[in-house]
Amino acid sequence: MKVKCKLLAALSSFIDQATGPRDMAGDRSVLAEIDAAVSRCIDGSSKHGAGEELVHEILFLVSNAPGSITFLSRRLSARLAAAGQDDDAAAVKTLLLLHRLLRGGDRYFEQDLRGMWACGELKVDLVAARWAAGRNGFLLCYAAFVEERLGWAIDPAGGLRPAKLPASRPPEKAALYSLRKSQTFLDRAMVCLPENTSAASRAMQSAFNIVVRESIRVYESFSDEVEAVIAGYPELDERSKSSAAEILRRACAQTPSLYDFYESCKRSTADVIGKSHLDYPYVRFITAAEVASIEHRSRVPTSSDGECNRGSNGCGKESSSALFWKKLETTISTVWVVFEEEEGGGGGGSQACRLSLVDDVPAQGDRSESIELSSSK
Repeated sequence: MKVKCKLLAALSSFIDQATGPRDMAGDRSVLAEIDAAVSRCIDGSSKHGAGEELVHEILFLVSNAPGSITFLSRRLSARLAAAGQDDDAAAVKTLLLLHRLLRGGDRYFEQDLRGMWACGELKVDLVAARWAAGRNGFLLCYAAFVEERLGWAIDPAGGLRPAKLPASRPPEKAALYSLRKSQTFLDRAMVCLPENTSAASRAMQSAFNIVVRESIRVYESFSDEVEAVIAGYPELDERSKSSAAEILRRACAQTPSLYDFYESCKRSTADVIGKSHLDYPYVRFITAAEVASIEHRSRVPTSSDGECNRGSNGCGKESSSALFWKKLETTISTVWVVFEEEEGGGGGGSQACRLSLVDDVPAQGDRSESIELSSSK
């Protein structure tokens, strides 16, 4: 990864040097506009920080100037480093601008910005503020959250997922990796709750509002994946069982804390989140007794396991990936209705009607059922 980042940085520098003065003349005006827009977001009179119009303006300028993402990353890093020394309000606004750009850009902008962070062009860690006494605790926690957020991507459904899911791993391994990342994400979100909610600035309210919204999205996915892991725990291999048990034990302490976190947000909505009304999720507690029961059940052999051992060798291979990634398919068959008339014998005027239901699914063979109806004239 470090070699790749160095190569990308060297390539970017080479392109900048190879670009002639004639080509850079037009780009300098765009870069000046980007710089001016960043300054208005951070140094402007707005107490809310970066507004939607300024965010869209920056995204528009960057999209029309290839390579300007490097300039934007370096500018944000410089402003954050300068503000991190003695200006907490400007530092929060800079982080908020970066967070909103990450949410507002398309997936190409998101990938490019993440690449700048991976290569070191975009620096989010507040080293100077970390060692300063009496600094804003929210600032440091929010910086750690934004840095974690850079490792996540927005999926087509509007949710959040880890940006680098291990595609080469089996599905259950990728799911366990996603669960571990989700737990780290939720931990970063919970510590962002301001200690003195009444003293929260407008920029802090806006930033924390986004933190809570994104934590809700991540927890909803996390909750579904945990239920799937619990259901499929006996089918995992030993190494995956160990990872799943560790995740569940961590959830024993995390879920009560997450419940208290959302309850605190509800009680202090006006001071912390502003006037937004959020749909808070139902937090399901994971208990130590439940984890112990899951581990115990997985160690008890079942009749189906015995049948697998006595049967073909392919059974064990399928069970390891049969967790919750197997899709169920529904087949709709066509049913034909055939009427056959039979004349009754003997002049009594009776007539019988036979109704046949024929299922023409080839895999199951033709099945027919007959119902005889009789009527008298």
